[in-house]
Amino acid sequence: MSQKAPVTKYRVDQDNKPLKYGFFLGFHQNSYGVKHSEVFETVALDDLLAINPQQNAGFNLGFMLDFRINDQFSWRVIPVKIALYQNAVDYHFANGTVDTQLIETTRIEPGIFMKYRSIRRANSRMYIIGGISASMRSGKPKETDTGGLLIKKLDVRAEIGIGLEKYFKFFKWSPEIRYARGIINVAEQQTPESVYTLGIDRLITHTFTLYLHFSD
Repeated sequence: MSQKAPVTKYRVDQDNKPLKYGFFLGFHQNSYGVKHSEVFETVALDDLLAINPQQNAGFNLGFMLDFRINDQFSWRVIPVKIALYQNAVDYHFANGTVDTQLIETTRIEPGIFMKYRSIRRANSRMYIIGGISASMRSGKPKETDTGGLLIKKLDVRAEIGIGLEKYFKFFKWSPEIRYARGIINVAEQQTPESVYTLGIDRLITHTFTLYLHFSD
């Protein structure tokens, strides 16, 4: 009776290192969540029928540090992450026109996360991850955005995700799916108030990201 060939475990010693580092690429789908203001239902905005955010795609990349607590728990720190976003919100008016407000930004997004890994099986582990991140706009908004929908420079987000660690001979590869939800209102109020913000009480970010991590 034939026996199973033993599985070669890769990078066993790396799991015991107190500090590990790597980089990642991310592909995200993002949108705004809109909570209408009380004014939206009044005669002051009779001409505005609907505010509908679009879903858009983007890209990000960054550098990460993992600080080992024990075999299953670790802290993950993201000191550098650069993300490219495109957000669009459609304003439907009573005369049949649709005004699309397009916001394109480059954002810097550091974060800190707690990571819990399952027991290693051969060259694989599952994990869950959760934490908080900041999102800061790089540069100033374009002049053409003045008078339209303006977004605050800073956002703060809570994030949670699941992933899989795969060990190879020279590196570890970890695909991960993560959801991030903004916890502050990112709509910038204007003076005098614009039709683009008068109908909005809160504007919250929602982002689903597929990450591809490469680490030592």
